[in-house]
Amino acid sequence: MFNGNIPIVLDTLKQHYFIDRDGKMFRHILNYMRTGKVVLPEKFSEFDQLYEEARFFDIPGLLTELEIRRRGRCIKKENIDRDNKMVEQSPVSDGFCDCLAVSLSPDLGERISLSAEKFLLEEVFPELNSALLDSRNSGFNLDNRYVIRFPLNGFCKLNSVQVFQRLLNHRFKIEASTGGGVEGQQFCEYLFVRRRAQ
Repeated sequence: MFNGNIPIVLDTLKQHYFIDRDGKMFRHILNYMRTGKVVLPEKFSEFDQLYEEARFFDIPGLLTELEIRRRGRCIKKENIDRDNKMVEQSPVSDGFCDCLAVSLSPDLGERISLSAEKFLLEEVFPELNSALLDSRNSGFNLDNRYVIRFPLNGFCKLNSVQVFQRLLNHRFKIEASTGGGVEGQQFCEYLFVRRRAQ
């Protein structure tokens, strides 16, 4: 912003920079920057506007937290709309879970690739945030919310045990696994699932 890539207005008298964004939303941005926590009013309904402000100011942690809250609100709304009251249901049977696939290939050292919604990768592997912002790293996918076979080894130095430990620490469990191949071209794939709180 200050290197000239984005045009901004400078008040020459006071030497203040003017950033033409939503002042009402900036209150929440500033509070997050001060505390590292998202504190919103109970009936806050402007998630989309706040999300756009967080994108403008490039705050990945806030974006992740808002995405999690927005998804939780959508799930609650669907449940209420379905029966006009909260409905008890199994998160996994109704599809309300976070899924992340890990592919391991031993050829040329241990190659690790990840497939998931982008916000999940940003939550579990924050060191990948800058690489995930580059849409060229999202795999063969037209929808920018998802990442397919992201090459973890190219961007951080985690081995498979550390990746598994990180996922377990974020409440993921192995739901399924498969493997196969021939000599020199073997692979293992693991599906990690985390049930969402309702």
